[in-house]
Amino acid sequence: MNSRALPVTELESPFYRRAGIRAAVLRLDQTHPQISGNKWFKLLPLIRRLEAGARPRLFSFGGVWSNHLHALAFVGKRFGVETLAFVRGHPEQTETAMLRDARSWGMKIHFLGREDYARRSDAEFLDELAKAYPGWECLPEGGSSADAVVGCSEIWSLLEEGEWSRPDLLACALGTGGTLAGLIAGKPAATTVLGVPVLKLGSEAERSVCSLLEAAGYADPGGWMLDTDGSCGGYARLPASLAHFICAFEQRYPVPLEPVYTAKLFQAVNRRIQSGSVAPGSRVLFVHTGGLQGRRGMQTRIDRALSAFQGPQPL
Repeated sequence: MNSRALPVTELESPFYRRAGIRAAVLRLDQTHPQISGNKWFKLLPLIRRLEAGARPRLFSFGGVWSNHLHALAFVGKRFGVETLAFVRGHPEQTETAMLRDARSWGMKIHFLGREDYARRSDAEFLDELAKAYPGWECLPEGGSSADAVVGCSEIWSLLEEGEWSRPDLLACALGTGGTLAGLIAGKPAATTVLGVPVLKLGSEAERSVCSLLEAAGYADPGGWMLDTDGSCGGYARLPASLAHFICAFEQRYPVPLEPVYTAKLFQAVNRRIQSGSVAPGSRVLFVHTGGLQGRRGMQTRIDRALSAFQGPQPL
């Protein structure tokens, strides 16, 4: 399971030409069929341990469409290690394709109600789980740990040497923060990193990134910022404007999107370009963090919302 040079897809359109921008997409969605996108890099230190012969038992947390749990389940199958997921929801909920995949790869599923799931980061709750599952290792929700930051910092080393290895602006969606922290840690000095939170986090998003950098042993290099206006109302929210953006974007560019992370990223950054917030002459590199498996649970909502929006898009 070796990493390789990461593909970059340039985006050609009158929209970027009018703004004087060159734009491209770093295609992390093409890293691996199942360990997709940023999840490959978040799990990279773990994968190296497993390749060296370690066989820990692993548990983690997520929702019924979690990209992290999907990737972790496949890693468990690939290396023959036990995996357990504490999933937000109830057993009587409709089975999702993600849960079916995870179970088929050997992951055990334990559902947690809203109150218990809200305790997933509490030391007391984690102590209870450690006693109930002695010897198991805990990976945080979304896989955002200090190791994940180190793994994601290596994304830069896999960019082929050239203009896209040192973009003026690199933009990435932000969920639990590990990927963005790693990109900040490894960035070239002249590159500005822009994070687009997909949750309504406010100042908590910045604190989370700073905490992850510190936990991984990195000094904050500066040269990064957040666009907190791109969440579309919160995690997994799908306004009609976003559904329309996805379809219009995919008709124009050869890059598939999903509505939770990547669509919000492209919409938010393109709005910045449209408003003149990105200087003409800039090279903008979008990070496609994968997660396309999760679109299976959103396609019906996209189709229903699509016709409710009328108006131009920043494309």
